Amino acid sequence: MIMKDLKIIPSIFFIVCFIFLAQCSWAEELDNATNTTLPDDEMPGWVTPYYSPYEAKNKTDPFVSFVKVRAYELLEAAKRAKAQKKASTPLETVEVHTLKLIGIINKGNGQTAAMVELPDGKGYLIRPGTIVGLYDGVVKEIKNATVVVEENIMDIFGESKQRTINLRLRQEKE
Repeated sequence: MIMKDLKIIPSIFFIVCFIFLAQCSWAEELDNATNTTLPDDEMPGWVTPYYSPYEAKNKTDPFVSFVKVRAYELLEAAKRAKAQKKASTPLETVEVHTLKLIGIINKGNGQTAAMVELPDGKGYLIRPGTIVGLYDGVVKEIKNATVVVEENIMDIFGESKQRTINLRLRQEKE
């Protein structure tokens, strides 16, 4: 059985070498071929197309949603503007809803202030007009048990909208 396999090996080697040499000679024939194309001015009239070829340069892709592209551009612009803006206080580095309202101070002459606690446990006094949150929220009003904060946010269509957030005074459970 092994002897028969050994007799076949030289014939297989001969066939592989023959195929390899045949391919080399065929590639050489392609290199020697001459270029027979005619210049554009010598082409017959029936060869030129009746239409102008489509050029996609400076045109929008019809298969891409323009809403998604516009929203993506606006979100990227907002992220760049947000990255350039530096927070001046620690209150501007957290979301408004993560603030915990600890207490409200009411003076007799109508001046009010509120004590809020950041997620890291630090407390700050805020007054009407104080800038709070990541989206330039402004404290509009401080009532008996709530603080009203208005933020300007951008929706997915790039329109600026106002969002009102009420921070409520939490009652201690016994």
